[in-house]
Amino acid sequence: MIMGHMNGDIDSIGSSLGLYRFAKNLNKNAYIVNNTKGLALENFIETLEKQEIYNGVVIDKGEALSKITPNTLLIITDTHKKSYVEVPELLNETENIAIIDHHRKSADFIENAILIFHEAYASSASELVTEIIEYGTNDIVLEQMEAESLYAGIMVDTKNFTFKTGVRTFEAAAYLRKYGIDIIRVKKWFQSDLESYNVIADIVKKAEVINESIGISEYEEKDKNANLICAKAADELLTINNITASFVIGNLGDKICISGRSIGDINVQIILEKLRWWRTYYICWSTD
Repeated sequence: MIMGHMNGDIDSIGSSLGLYRFAKNLNKNAYIVNNTKGLALENFIETLEKQEIYNGVVIDKGEALSKITPNTLLIITDTHKKSYVEVPELLNETENIAIIDHHRKSADFIENAILIFHEAYASSASELVTEIIEYGTNDIVLEQMEAESLYAGIMVDTKNFTFKTGVRTFEAAAYLRKYGIDIIRVKKWFQSDLESYNVIADIVKKAEVINESIGISEYEEKDKNANLICAKAADELLTINNITASFVIGNLGDKICISGRSIGDINVQIILEKLRWWRTYYICWSTD
């Protein structure tokens, strides 16, 4: 059973699909746990549901809790935090937990994992999973959808190969390109509707710049997709001249979300971690 983080994105679902193929190659039953069907994955899920080979592969919380047993291997991808996985209850149902992640280690780390592949210098979870597939002892042939989703995961976390890339990133991308990836289809997964685009533009428009290099703005409307809107707005702020870090605050209704981005020396994750523990039950944050 494979599970990403809450409010999943293309990196968490892409790396999950890659791990699904790895498990199937070992003749094991595998399921991907996903409750997210918001803006971040809407286009991707629509494409995935048209593929018959994935019928019944993506399951929700209820199905996951009914299928998991103490002997189940639960693979956590694109996060290592107990409070941030898609279905935290699954962590109590099995002691066989593996973690594949690329984020800086936090205090909420899942300590009882039997296997940890945690590389903070990797661009994405999709890069790590691609390495596992490429250099595994079994020859694994990916379906095109799987190769494209892994490639998309690398693309989104590197901002189209411009941020946090290394030799391993491009080696993974080159391996995936051998599958004849349809770049146009991949890019369509990232498209926003006009309404969302206008909201993001308004957030950027009212941003304030502090110390000539830090852009800060807010999304005042209560919106269940506020975390995604804020993330895209924070990314957009970094395209403005001289801004090297950005923070956008949003309102999810039951909690406040803050999305931080950086292309300079400012470590936004450290800043957001301090804010999170200051108001543990009211603040969620993201740096992807």
